[in-house]
Amino acid sequence: MASPLLNTLSVVMCPHGGIVTHVPLSGTSYRVDGRRPMLQSDEFLIIGCPNNNGRPSPCVRVQWVTASTLLIVKGNRALTFESIGVCQSAAGVAQGPAIISHTQTGQLEPDSLTAIVT
Repeated sequence: MASPLLNTLSVVMCPHGGIVTHVPLSGTSYRVDGRRPMLQSDEFLIIGCPNNNGRPSPCVRVQWVTASTLLIVKGNRALTFESIGVCQSAAGVAQGPAIISHTQTGQLEPDSLTAIVT
C-alpha cells in the first residue's frame, strides 16, 4: 500500500523529544504537496535532545536506513511515513528510532517506479 511522502512540513523527532531539522542537499523543482521533498541523501540534524544516560549524549543527526523504492528524485530515494531512521549521537552511537509524528496525507508514494530528474 502506498505511504504518504515526507516534505518540509513533516514533523520528525528523536525518541527523547529533540526536533529534527531537514537540510536539503540537492536542488530539485519537484514538490510534494507543494513543498520540497525529504530525501534519504539530505542531512537531518537534531536540536534540543535532552538525552543524558549518565553523561551527555544527545541525539544530533538521523541516518535513514530505509526509504522509498518507488520514488527516486534526482538519483535519491524519497522518504515516506514508513521510512526508518536511526538517531545518532555525535560519536555515531545509535540512540533509537526517529519518530515521524506528522506528515501531510495528500501525496502518496507512486505504485510503480518513478524517477524524477528535475
